[in-house]
Amino acid sequence: MMEILVTKNNLLKSISLAGNVTSNKTNTLPILGNILLETQGEGQLRAAGTDLEVGLSTHVPCKVIKEGSITIPAKKFQEIVRELPEGETEISVAKNNSVTIRSGKAFFKIMGLSKEDFPKLPEIDEKTAIEFEQALVKESLELTSFAISNDETRYVLNGVLLSIKGNQVKFVATDGRRLAFMDRSFESPVTQNIEMIIPTKSVIELIKILGWDGLMKVYPSKNQVVFEVGETLVFSRVIEGSFPNYEQVIPKSEKTTSQAKREDFLQAVRRTALLTSADSPAVKLDFVKGKILISSRSPNLGEAKEEIHAEVKGEDIAIGFNPHYLLDVLKNLDTEQISFSLTDPDKPGLIKAKDGYQYVIMPMQLN
Repeated sequence: MMEILVTKNNLLKSISLAGNVTSNKTNTLPILGNILLETQGEGQLRAAGTDLEVGLSTHVPCKVIKEGSITIPAKKFQEIVRELPEGETEISVAKNNSVTIRSGKAFFKIMGLSKEDFPKLPEIDEKTAIEFEQALVKESLELTSFAISNDETRYVLNGVLLSIKGNQVKFVATDGRRLAFMDRSFESPVTQNIEMIIPTKSVIELIKILGWDGLMKVYPSKNQVVFEVGETLVFSRVIEGSFPNYEQVIPKSEKTTSQAKREDFLQAVRRTALLTSADSPAVKLDFVKGKILISSRSPNLGEAKEEIHAEVKGEDIAIGFNPHYLLDVLKNLDTEQISFSLTDPDKPGLIKAKDGYQYVIMPMQLN
């Protein structure tokens, strides 16, 4: 049926990636909880997993003694491989789909299922490939994905919008109370406009496998998209529906602008947030000449105050925000300075920090 020799570390890396996307829900088909292993040519083993929403396929070098395929329960297989001694592992499959795993003096036998019932992963069409720097996509997803909505009743917000026009690419996420937006240009322009909403689970997997060097490819099609990063393919269905008009949410005017050190701002918000509560969830920001005052007050807890140096231009303004929405953006950015602009205490604030990045945050009423 199948027999291979593979090093433990290579095997563990690939089955961990594939195992991340398998289904752990008890009400789904048992095979969706399995990883597919199949030989490809003389020296390659393919490991794949899917829950029908997201799929992942990766290759690992191995020595093929007998060609074949099998699917193995993902969680148990990962636990076994993790505990194997270092070095070479032998995997062999018998006619009844039982899988024998040997390494050093360790021996395991586990029941698998044949490949027949494993969902077929999509083919990729090379003609549709769009090439990006991995770093551009990784950074854009990291700086937008924390704003994805978890509210399943507004399912079009349960992902990141990827919009490609010419040589401009935009990444947008919103939960209705804040919006993160990245607009970047890239080398190879596209002829047709592409818009798709990539679900949260796919975004999380992509962030894990993307690096800061090298290129990646995106293969869009009608209701799914494939991402190719090195030896790994991520297959994702796209969320159907229209993403809201995000352009109209981004403030166009500003009465007050400020520049401050990101790290100072982050630490001050983190500390003052300690004395917010369910009754008084907001931190108050006072923008005055030369500084921003950050404070919180909660009737049953007490109060906290801190000021940071900032260049403030325009009118003085006091405004309340959810501190967690501020912390999300401040801790994910890696710039030294940020700019924060405002119009009115009941209008959204706008944070900018690097080329093409904007973060809109709705204000909260102060008690």
